[in-house]
Amino acid sequence: MTSHGLRFLGALAAAALLAGCAGGSRGSSVLPTSPTTNGKGTGTAVFVINVPPQSASAASRSATSVRTKGVRPQYLSTATQSIVIAISGPTTVNETAGLTVNSSGCTSTLASTICTLTVPGLQAGSYTATLTTYDGYTSGTNTATGNVLSAAQAIAFTITAGQSNTINIALSGVPVSTVVIPAGVITVGNGSGGYDLYGQGAHAFVVESLDADGNIIAGVGAPLFSIGAVSGSLSPVTTSPSSGSTTSASAPNSFTVTPPTTFASTTASFAVTPTFTGQATDGCTQTGANCAPVTVTVDMKYLTQGLFVANNGSNTVKEYALPYTSNAAPIATISNSVSGPLGLAFDSSGNLFVANHGIATVTEYAPPYTGAPTATISNSVNSPAGLASDSSGDLFVANNGNNTVTEYALPDTNNAAPKMTISNVTTPTGLAFDSSGDLFVANYGSGKVTEYAPPYTGTPTTVSLSGLTHANCLAFDSSDHLFVSDDWGNVKEYAPPYTGTPIAAISNSVGTPQGLTFDSSGNLFVANWSAAVTEYAPPYTGAPTATISNAVSNPWGLAILEQP
Repeated sequence: MTSHGLRFLGALAAAALLAGCAGGSRGSSVLPTSPTTNGKGTGTAVFVINVPPQSASAASRSATSVRTKGVRPQYLSTATQSIVIAISGPTTVNETAGLTVNSSGCTSTLASTICTLTVPGLQAGSYTATLTTYDGYTSGTNTATGNVLSAAQAIAFTITAGQSNTINIALSGVPVSTVVIPAGVITVGNGSGGYDLYGQGAHAFVVESLDADGNIIAGVGAPLFSIGAVSGSLSPVTTSPSSGSTTSASAPNSFTVTPPTTFASTTASFAVTPTFTGQATDGCTQTGANCAPVTVTVDMKYLTQGLFVANNGSNTVKEYALPYTSNAAPIATISNSVSGPLGLAFDSSGNLFVANHGIATVTEYAPPYTGAPTATISNSVNSPAGLASDSSGDLFVANNGNNTVTEYALPDTNNAAPKMTISNVTTPTGLAFDSSGDLFVANYGSGKVTEYAPPYTGTPTTVSLSGLTHANCLAFDSSDHLFVSDDWGNVKEYAPPYTGTPIAAISNSVGTPQGLTFDSSGNLFVANWSAAVTEYAPPYTGAPTATISNAVSNPWGLAILEQP
């Protein structure tokens, strides 16, 4: 075993040990504490990294061509001078390190080099670690420079709270199996060995090859992956890279699947195959290698339009599927950590947020929403009522208890402070964004609606709406008409620029209206505190087209999850 393998992995150990630490010394074996959590609900990641020895030819070639441009190293290279390790997920770690001879954390034998690094204080959840190595390093600025020798090696792993979670990694090796893992909460494994896709848009996956001991093969000697042709009648499912292509050197472990807008069947499948095309050594030709294609099945059976209703009277959020009728039972109930629910909102990834007025929290739920919350926001949250998310993915909370609106960058945690606070509001209960990105706030205490232009910290514009007693909740239709629920018995519609009298008033079967929302067809849904949700087709002034009352109890917040 050459000394280079030990130095390389020592640098990786040092990089991870120093991540998130201030004032630490390079090469120290002192473990860090997490910079973004308080230890509650956290676990420890233990990376066990296995590097087989280089072949004699590879070691000889690397030793004589340390800085020779255009020579691709085989597995490891003595040209490697620095490394960047980035861990993304509920807790983030990002560190650059130069390679040092005396890096700690590694032991070497004739068979291999083993490095163990421990990163405590990681919030429970799903993570991806990305490794990038370079052939240059500037110590004065702690900057990785020069040519990229290995890049974007994505390693998926999960942290379980209160446990030591071991992640085995091999920076080179012979593949004996290939695994495909979803890289986002909107892609969920099912009992049939496939994945259920929630929502339109691209669904991210990570693919990895494992060696005979189950270690993840990463680094310069890791394979790329080809995406095979899509089969089945769920068409046109698309993949990126496209079917028949190979993942790129900049993202060797990543691909996406995008479902169609309409489909005749619910299931499709495609193949993912490791390949060493263009590499100096073909791992698939080694003794014991298994590079057979892995078939991935995706199922869209859960892709329906869902109406979510926050039931303040029963401390639940209920989901209803089409067709919406008074006798139709909810298809799902969310009750874990729900207390006095008012506002509801979805982010662009399909995560559901619930404003818990009773316990001063906002809880986040991933599909299919019935489990424990994936995150809880409590910092500066005070009797939350309305929720809304902007186009950048930030979450806005109307705090009825302390007359503020707070903005949070997602993903968020209990201890993260809001990135912005609006304080010139009066008992805010409803929030909505128009198509230009302006934020509108329903001030229940003053009966007024105020408008804020990005970045929302300036003086608001008071919208001159007449005929309102209390401004309760807000919603915009596709024409930017503003709808305001007045809890004295009707919903009023105002056209831009929102001055003067309403152009319509919806009162048929409306009783103490609260939350409002629209579906993609332009139908308006009204949460009536009198224990029903009514649906109205344009122009909304007639009788409701549907009334939902089964398991509805003092409804407030409404949200539509639009799916094909």
